[in-house]
Amino acid sequence: MMNWLRTKLHNFIFPQDIPMPSDRVMEKHEADIEGLRFTVMPARGGTIVQLRSYDSKRDQHDYATYVIPDGEDIAQEVGRIVSMELMKA
Repeated sequence: MMNWLRTKLHNFIFPQDIPMPSDRVMEKHEADIEGLRFTVMPARGGTIVQLRSYDSKRDQHDYATYVIPDGEDIAQEVGRIVSMELMKA
């Protein structure tokens, strides 16, 4: 009886991390490539790609946001976007 109560209390205080479905963004994936961090988020009507890079000379982060419409090849478009951003650096 005591272990059951302890387990219930523990689960109440420390709930399991269950992802909640969102109306707009269902999941988020991040990767870090040579100082360029990008986030890919599915959204209604397409996919959002946000890139963040760090400029150590200016000591600040730069952001760029792209939208890939539904029907486009996401892998190819993300590759193109990352390639363009790496050429800028």
